Amino acid sequence: MKKLLSLILAATMLLGLVACGSTETPSDGINYDIDLSNKPQLEILMPNSGKSIEEVNSNSNAQLIETLTGYKTNYTQLPADAANTLSTIFMDKKPYHAMKLTKDQFSDLVNDDLLVDITDALSVFAPDILANISDESWDVVTVDGRIYGIPERASSDNIENPIILNYDLMLKLKLDIPETLDEFTAVLRAMTKELGRPALTFDKFTPLVYSISAAFGIYSTWQEYTVDGKTQVLFYMNAPGYKDYVEYMNMLYTEGLIDKEVSTNDAASANNRFVNGFKADSQGAKAGAYAASLWSVPAIVTALEANGIVNATEAKGELGDYLAYVRSLKKNASDDEHVYRSSGYTYITAIPFYMAENAGYALDWMNAKIKDTETEDNFRQMVLGTEGVHWTYKAGEGYFPIDANFAEKDDASYYMTGSNENKYTQYWLARVRKQPELFRAWSILMEDADTVGVHNVVDFTPPIEDYNLNRASVEEFAQNSFYQLMKDGTGNLSSLINDLNNLKGGQKATDAINNWYNSAK
Repeated sequence: MKKLLSLILAATMLLGLVACGSTETPSDGINYDIDLSNKPQLEILMPNSGKSIEEVNSNSNAQLIETLTGYKTNYTQLPADAANTLSTIFMDKKPYHAMKLTKDQFSDLVNDDLLVDITDALSVFAPDILANISDESWDVVTVDGRIYGIPERASSDNIENPIILNYDLMLKLKLDIPETLDEFTAVLRAMTKELGRPALTFDKFTPLVYSISAAFGIYSTWQEYTVDGKTQVLFYMNAPGYKDYVEYMNMLYTEGLIDKEVSTNDAASANNRFVNGFKADSQGAKAGAYAASLWSVPAIVTALEANGIVNATEAKGELGDYLAYVRSLKKNASDDEHVYRSSGYTYITAIPFYMAENAGYALDWMNAKIKDTETEDNFRQMVLGTEGVHWTYKAGEGYFPIDANFAEKDDASYYMTGSNENKYTQYWLARVRKQPELFRAWSILMEDADTVGVHNVVDFTPPIEDYNLNRASVEEFAQNSFYQLMKDGTGNLSSLINDLNNLKGGQKATDAINNWYNSAK
């Protein structure tokens, strides 16, 4: 299908060359002489929302965008499994002015030359987008020096993978929050003895417990290492500290300190085990430590209230007597602290090649959405809503939600097509402030984030074919291998690493990432 689409595109471009009698590279096909005061209805292809298309189009955020931009917009959404649908859309040349794509979808389409080159058009139709998106972000949508999409960067670069501790139990056992591996092991032993069950739980999608792997120099899935004098980007299973990491996890598991069900736990099961650890009379599986996402905190607080562990008033405040957070552990107290800091791009909005003529309207629409000045605060209205209705502002502190109405903005990010990177984080924090304990946890984890945080190299890559083709098999194999190594020990590690690199595409992905990484320096 991809080859056929590429042939169609090549034929289209060739016909254009013959028609104009030129042997020069064709232009981007964009009509720069359009009347932006005469706005057409836009047809926009969106990712699957889990809601009906009628709900998507009638949503108050969609209506607000029409008011702010002046463009009547009709949204269509992809099904959950979008691969074949996208191929059909391009075969049929469905007239979508813009498509909001995942990074993988964008990579596939741009590699097949199916998207409009918008490099030159940005300065004409989208000056606010150019001014409010970083060079780092533009690199993600740039191929051979040309830009093919509008990147939507994450709302904030967060440190967000703590080990959450039952601090009520720790106070009872007179335990301090651990900072080193030895201290953490001692805490798990004491908790396990008290609970009568393994103290540490997590879910099956956690082959890297970042708070623990940090002690072994593994901060993200892909990062730079120096091995035998050679510096290169490696996948975590190839990291020099990986063997020590899995040996430590094997020790915890063998000693009975890790939940035996971690290889099959879903997030809800792990959450339930942790909450059960607060209940003295619980007969179910318990845990006192939970390697989780920061965004699990609201569900934990809700469950603590539902189980009568905290009352309604306590649940609306900070829970420092109940919950504690370990950002990262160190081998020795004197070691420097580093830990994974997430980033990346949730979506990329692009224009299909056959809609190049009208690309100016789509770019003008997206530019109006990102505009945020003293006189036109469109982006703030999209993300936060109206002052006094959805939010209030406190000098020196920032934006705070008005609980009664702020839920109206819960779907706002779905309608974004690129983010105003200069403003988004300060607006987004109002969402974190919806629950005081979540904001307390975020504040603890983000202390000195610029100093301790380490990004994943592949969060910032442009489309890299050999990485994209092999990523899924590499990650799935590494996840399965971790649980095997944790349970059985590292005797088979060399064989597994060989299979990762030579059978699962790990070496091809590594070579491709390093070729890009070295050229980008």
